[in-house]
This record gives sequence, structure tokens and C-alpha cells, in this order.
Amino acid sequence: MRVVIGLRNEHLVDGMTPVGRPQRQAACTIERMFDQPRRVRPRITAIVAILAALLLIVASCSPDGPTGAPSPSITSPEPTSPEPTGTPIDPVAVYHQIEDEVVAIRGLELTTRLEPTILDRATLVANLTALFDEENRPEDIAAGERLLIAIGLLEPGTSLRDAYLDLQGGQVIGYYSPDEDALFVVSRSGAIGPTERSTFAHEFTHVLQDQHFDLASLGTDDTSQGDRALAALSLVEGDAVASQTEWMLRHLTVEELGQLIADASDPGVLAAFARAPAILRETSLFPYQAGLGLVETLRGGPGFAAVNAAYAKPPASTEQVIHPERYLDVDEPTAVALAIEGPLAALWTAGPADTLGEFIISVWLREGGVRPADARAAAAGWDGDRVALLDGPTGQAVVILRTVWDTGGDADEFVDAADLALRGYGIDHVIVRGAARMDVLLLIGPDPGPAEVAALLDD
Repeated sequence: MRVVIGLRNEHLVDGMTPVGRPQRQAACTIERMFDQPRRVRPRITAIVAILAALLLIVASCSPDGPTGAPSPSITSPEPTSPEPTGTPIDPVAVYHQIEDEVVAIRGLELTTRLEPTILDRATLVANLTALFDEENRPEDIAAGERLLIAIGLLEPGTSLRDAYLDLQGGQVIGYYSPDEDALFVVSRSGAIGPTERSTFAHEFTHVLQDQHFDLASLGTDDTSQGDRALAALSLVEGDAVASQTEWMLRHLTVEELGQLIADASDPGVLAAFARAPAILRETSLFPYQAGLGLVETLRGGPGFAAVNAAYAKPPASTEQVIHPERYLDVDEPTAVALAIEGPLAALWTAGPADTLGEFIISVWLREGGVRPADARAAAAGWDGDRVALLDGPTGQAVVILRTVWDTGGDADEFVDAADLALRGYGIDHVIVRGAARMDVLLLIGPDPGPAEVAALLDD
């Protein structure tokens, strides 16, 4: 075992950049605070779903568009609501027609029809607030705030609840709730325009997914495996964006696509997104953007057979979503344990453990001042991690992150990037290296002592 411990602004220790002592903050498992309300979490449509679909449309219509991207023309779409001007529109008929169109695209039969509920923005915000408060205990929210502050991803004094609800209220435009057996679409005016219809195509895809693959079985609610949950959610949302994109290509005119862009560019929507903490923005975007990339790689052309098969074995990590070839090659993450034993266990109590994963680690590094490309590169060698809280006997608290990397060089790259990021955040810290040099332990909090810390890597 080789232990490297140093203090910020002191001399180099064992030839490595000095790493400092941590701030004192308490925390619980991190990923729960990033999750959307449990009942609607796998089934929410955000504005980014519209934008992801539009970007894929642009790529597919260009000469150098991606292989396997949808190819139908957008110049002569089949109308979804064929009523002539002046004829009252029957919302049920419009949505039932979209259901039939999505069934034809997705290739999954509908077993039970759901009648959508149209909400205004105020009702949506009230619903999301009620769901959030129902599914998240105040003590969990408070603990999440303390953790995010401790590692630098949240400014002191920020209300995590308020920031989350503000972001969701500005971004969410529809959701499917299997618990309520209900599908909701937001409409500012009560009309059924291209945004409402496109949103319904996305949400209805979730209905088909749930009826055929049982979304609850995918583990997207597992707060002890946050990275795996986010990866599974990415399959669900990427699938829905791909289906939605093909529907938009077939059934919206160029003018209607332009209206979608205008709706997504609403100043209020953009302002809500801009003022949200980066970690909330990024974890909201990831399932749609990175999930779409995974799904399009799986498809490789028309049809969804390979995507359907993926529900039997969803991606096990955000690493597999970011790098689809690692999903195809079955590059499974290493299970990492935090064994709190011996002298450490006598004085320190371990809280719930979770996994951050490649994606959140890359965001954390980048927000700490590591250049984006370097942050992605430093996180790309990830092979597994575990994060937890240790409570000390005198009110002390340590955020402990144990990571495993593909190679010793990958571990070295992470150590350098993590040290730079924590200095950027202005947070002292302790880093411990394992004997195989692929094991790295990061502590943010009072140093329990070299011997006790070393024991954490000896399981």
C-alpha cells in the first residue's frame, strides 16, 4: 500500500502534487438529489427532448448525416390533424391518431389507450411541486445540499429544492405517470400545436415502453446505484427521442418545426435553464442527449429491434452510454466497496453509499476549472466508484469517494485533474493511492489518519 497525503500549500509529498485537507461538511448519497421525482422520473419530457430531436433532424437531412439517422422527407408530411380550417378540432381524435402513428414507427402494439390531460403551466408547476415533496424527505434534501456544497457543485445558501423545481417548471412540457396511469401534456393556450403534438409523441413512446418492458423493472429508482439508474434512464429517454424524431420528420412541416424552435427559445425557458446549478442542468440533459446517441448506435439503421433487446439488459453505467462500444462489448464496471472496519469503524459511522460514475465525475472536474476536454479525458478511464458520508464522533463529517480506473495511467490522470478541480473550488482534500495504482481514494473532510485511511483500500 502506498499512501500519499499532503496539505495544500505545503511541500510535495512522495513526488506528487500536494493535496490538501478538506472542508468540514456532512452529506448523504449524492445521486438521489439529482433524480427527478420518483413517479415521473423515467417519463418526463423536457424542452431538451425537442431540441435533441431537431438536431437529429438537421443531421439526418444533411449530406453527411449520421448513419442510421431517420431519412423521411420533412417537405411533404402526412397531416396529423386533417380537419379543415374552421372545423373544431377534437383533441381525442388528434391524440389517438398520433398514437397510431407512433405505434407504426416504434413497432410496439398498444394494449391500453390512455386519454391525455392537457395542463397549463401553473398546474404543471403545482403538480411537480407536490410530487417532489411527496417523494423527497426534507432531511434528504438538506443532506444533499450539504454534500453538493462540500464538493463544490452548489453555492452555499442555495436551496436545492427551489433550484430543482425552478429548472423543472421551466423545462418540463409533459410527463407520463404509470402510477396514475395518466399522460400529461402542457399547453400555454390550450391549443394543440406542434410542440404539444411532438411532446405527446415522446410521452406516448413511454406508454409503449412501459406496457412492453415494465419501466419500473429497470432500476431507475435505485438511489444506491445512481450511475446505473441514470444509464438505464438514458436508454428510456434516448429511445423516446428517437421515436419522437421520426414522428416529427413524417408529420410536421418545416414551418411547424420552426415553431418548435421558437417555443424552445422562449426567454423564460432559457432563463430558468441558465440560472440552474450546472449539475442539475447537466443531469437533466444527459438522458436525452447521450441516450439518443446510444440508441442511434444500437439501431444502426431503420427499426428498433436492437433497442427492444436492450431493455432485457440496459446499460450498467453512464460510461456505457457515453461510449456505446463499451455497452456492445459488455465492458461492465467494477463493483467498488467501502469497507469501514477496525479503528475507523469505532469512531466513524458510514452513511448510505452510491456511485457517481463517469458522467458526474466529468461534470465535477469541469466545474472545478479543468478544461472540458481534459475533464472528459480524465473521467474516461473510469472503471467504478463508491461515494459515502462518514460521520465522526465530534460532529465531523467526511465525504469519501473511492474510485477504480482502467489503468495506472488513467488513475494518475484523475488524481491530477481532481487535485486541480478541488483547488479551483477552494476545497482542501486528501488523496490516497492503492498499491496497484488503479485505486484512488479521495477524502473531503477531516483526515481520520493515514493508518485508518489506508485500511479502506485493504478489503
